[in-house]
Amino acid sequence: MLKSIFFLFLSTALAVQANTRLTIETNIGDIPIELFDDAAPLTVANFLNYVDDGSYEDLIFQRFVENFIIQAGGFTVSDGDTFLLDNVSSKGNVLNEFGVSNTRGTLAMAKLGGDPNSASSQWFINLEDNSANLDNQNGGFAVFGKVEDFTTIDKITNSDVINLGGAFTNLPIRDLSTPGNIEPAPSDGSEVTKEHFLVINNISRVDNVPEPGTTSLILFASCAGLFFRKRA
Repeated sequence: MLKSIFFLFLSTALAVQANTRLTIETNIGDIPIELFDDAAPLTVANFLNYVDDGSYEDLIFQRFVENFIIQAGGFTVSDGDTFLLDNVSSKGNVLNEFGVSNTRGTLAMAKLGGDPNSASSQWFINLEDNSANLDNQNGGFAVFGKVEDFTTIDKITNSDVINLGGAFTNLPIRDLSTPGNIEPAPSDGSEVTKEHFLVINNISRVDNVPEPGTTSLILFASCAGLFFRKRA
């Protein structure tokens, strides 16, 4: 009986795998995130395709709505005193995998209105519990990860917002007047430079994360050794 229980625990431990963890490296600090590999496998794979080929390097946070969301994934910004925004090339749409609720700190895919399966490169972070709204719209917005530390997110929520029209009606902007020498960007955007944007420099994978399955396997194997030695 005890042997049966042990091997049941052992098989369960082997089946458990660690979720993918990444670091969103921004010009105001890092954002550690955990992806939900099992709950949204297609969405996670889609996101990692953009991460791994460098599509999210020099990415900007393009939309900030206070007490709602911050959004990225659509545009990159070039170097230089002036700026040039480029579209992130779509890799095609991903099937909607709504299942996890849009609570505070979760990452979810942005999509077109009236088309649940239109998500591609753009995503957002829920700044509050938006489940009552976003879980019920457009087939539900597919959550595929969560923020593990809010330090940098809290800095972003203190950003100014300007309206440059189009996709940039709620564009978050850094105020660099203190302690730097760059004045705050005017509301018309006439003095905006790359330094004013909230930029994701890179998104990198976190290596050497112990897998729960491996840890559990070692623990159960040790217990089994003690058990069988005592029985001998």
